[in-house]
Amino acid sequence: MSDIQLSSKARKALLDGDYKKALELFAQLHKAKPEDLRVHVRLAELYEKTGDTNRAIKHYIEIGNAYAEQGFVVQAIAVNKIILRLDPAQTEVKERLQDLSKERGDDWAVSAPSSMSTLDQAKMNVERTPLLSGLSGEELDAFIESLQLRHVMAGDHIYREGSRADCLYLIGMGSVVLRARDVHGKEQVFSHLAEGDFFGEHAFMSRREYADEAVAETDCSVLAMDRATFDAWVEKYPSIRSTVEDFYRERVLARVLAITAVFEGVPEEARMALADRFHLKTFNDGEEIVREGEPGDTFYLIRSGHVDVATSSMMSKGDQVELDRMGEGDFFGEVSLLTDKPRTATVRAHGLTELMELTRTDFDEIVRQYPSVRKVVETYQKQRVENTIKVLLERDKGARG
Repeated sequence: MSDIQLSSKARKALLDGDYKKALELFAQLHKAKPEDLRVHVRLAELYEKTGDTNRAIKHYIEIGNAYAEQGFVVQAIAVNKIILRLDPAQTEVKERLQDLSKERGDDWAVSAPSSMSTLDQAKMNVERTPLLSGLSGEELDAFIESLQLRHVMAGDHIYREGSRADCLYLIGMGSVVLRARDVHGKEQVFSHLAEGDFFGEHAFMSRREYADEAVAETDCSVLAMDRATFDAWVEKYPSIRSTVEDFYRERVLARVLAITAVFEGVPEEARMALADRFHLKTFNDGEEIVREGEPGDTFYLIRSGHVDVATSSMMSKGDQVELDRMGEGDFFGEVSLLTDKPRTATVRAHGLTELMELTRTDFDEIVRQYPSVRKVVETYQKQRVENTIKVLLERDKGARG
């Protein structure tokens, strides 16, 4: 029987709830692929499910040590939490983490296995656990103690839209998807997360309710840090806050691209590639972004904050008419971009605002790849012209009356 067939049978037995059979099959898989830690994790879980706690602990210790040796710190911490739940006297993995921290120095938490390619190592050094680099010895021990382990079944929510953001999450084992609703109310996946990633930072950092949802893509072991613990660690290590904020900004970008109507026709995997064509610009409260009557060859997408849109009255020269207040995921500047005509409105930042700016050249390149983008923008442009005329006529009619 091939490894693929064996894996398929093992997963089926697991889904059917036949843990004894699944254990036998995963034991065979582990023998055939001893280096596959995910198979090894499943084997340990099945020993636990079938009541053989001692063997489960033995395998978890092997797994935890392997994760630690390879620099997979969050995974090692998650396994350590499982071991201590099964037997509080077992501290081998935690001690190994402390030893490695001392041996390899402050940056060991972002090291990569030597067998990886240079490209994979570079990627891992960026994506590995930046929250933990700089922690060593007793500090790492204290950090481990501060995390709460949660088990989440595949398909279950870790948090829902509208729920209170009281924790920052790290994925110990498994994978998670983040979803948000677009302008039509349809759920869109904007991020796939794997072991070692953290999430929930958007609402957590802004102290708001979640505007999206996190769902376990597979069975997951998730490590949660509550706000009091996070604040205590930030006070001790200020760099932790800046690390989370950097990831926050990146994920906000992914979320905006997922919920914005203009990118409806763009495949999920292509959105972030297109994002490279945008340039981030920040405006303070009241600052003018575009001015009515001036030429314009840029398109703007609101990443965070709000803008106020106003245009000149048809009757009273110099009198401004408020048209709209836009927020995250909205866009403007499309009229000049599509028609080569001057700006039709003045737009100002309402509070601190982050915008993604796209030039005409880059816009034309995008629509060549994805023609549907132009159609969406043209539809919105026509609708906005109609709405503007309607608002101006109603205002002037009211002024005359």
